[in-house]
Amino acid sequence: MSDSEWEQLLSSSPRDAYEYLIENYGNLVYAIVLNKLSGIGTREDIEDCISDIMVEFIRNAGKFSAENGSLKTYISTIAKYRAIDAFRRLAHHNNISLDTDEENITLISAGNTEEDAEKNIFHRKLWEIVRSLGEPDSSILIYQYFYNQKVSEVAGRLGMTAGAVQKRSIRARKKIKAILEKNGEYL
Repeated sequence: MSDSEWEQLLSSSPRDAYEYLIENYGNLVYAIVLNKLSGIGTREDIEDCISDIMVEFIRNAGKFSAENGSLKTYISTIAKYRAIDAFRRLAHHNNISLDTDEENITLISAGNTEEDAEKNIFHRKLWEIVRSLGEPDSSILIYQYFYNQKVSEVAGRLGMTAGAVQKRSIRARKKIKAILEKNGEYL
């Protein structure tokens, strides 16, 4: 079923449109939410977030237009931002603060142990190394590993070929490994 056909189904039978949505995009929404909430949320938190996403999508389904983009992109965007909201809410509820230094988000629990502190220091050093690589290498790694984007998505975003992105990513990771090994910090 095409996105425009789904729009027609929504206007004629909202219930069928909702069932189609769950059947075809439920796993995608689940994967997005699981990616954002794993390690901080319970199974119930994840299920609640998925339900909230589906309800919000149905409430705002009239705003979707196949002319402006795909249904998959639209629901993925809603899922991503709802999952981030849930993450923040759970972090606050669980007394976890977020360190948001230049797009870098790390969890700092209220009762940091020495091991947690060492990991946090390592992550900061790693972030500094990635940022020091320069463009486009640092952007490639950030998009790939922070935003979980595929090579093809990164290539499109940066106006490069997928092969060039892949080669630069491999070289950048080798540079990072060499720097960390030189400093005796490679895990």
